[in-house]
Amino acid sequence: SRPSSYRPKPTGPAGAAAESNVCEADMEGVNLMDENAARQRPAWAVEAERSGMGSAEDADAEDFGPMERTFDLTLTLAGDFVDELARGYAQPWFQQLVRGCAEECGYDRRKFLLKLQDIAFEVQRPILENWGFEGDEQGLYDMTSILLEHSQGGGPPWLQEKIKHCLTLLYGGADGGMLEGVSSVAAAALAPAHAK
Repeated sequence: SRPSSYRPKPTGPAGAAAESNVCEADMEGVNLMDENAARQRPAWAVEAERSGMGSAEDADAEDFGPMERTFDLTLTLAGDFVDELARGYAQPWFQQLVRGCAEECGYDRRKFLLKLQDIAFEVQRPILENWGFEGDEQGLYDMTSILLEHSQGGGPPWLQEKIKHCLTLLYGGADGGMLEGVSSVAAAALAPAHAK
């Protein structure tokens, strides 16, 4: 005896189409990783800029004492993560913001770095969340800690090269005017001041 919900599986072209629809329906709830999570400027950042408010972090910032790392990535995944950050930092909207920030700060490094942390978070937050990190200071701390761990003591040359490329984009590119004095161990600059 068959269960009351039993339906014979269609065969032929109709069966293939029905099976394809089932596969698509099964995939609707699956959260596949977006390898370009920061392709557009986040709506929350645009809204905060329009309303004259600081970053989303400013409103909720509380000091709970020293942070502990809650996330980890293998060396290979850390390299993939840096690649995704570099893709985000390479976005035209981000490059425009960083170069505008450098001009607005009169190319003063201290002023620039203070403002860069909020601009960088616009790229970092969707990427952090895409990778399963928290989209807040904890996620920034975890990211910074992981990248420092894998790059301290020199780290593998391929990772050093990826971090150098990522930092170049973070600071507005080779012709952005803000790269002077940036070292590859400055992986902490991937999250300029939020995680400090």
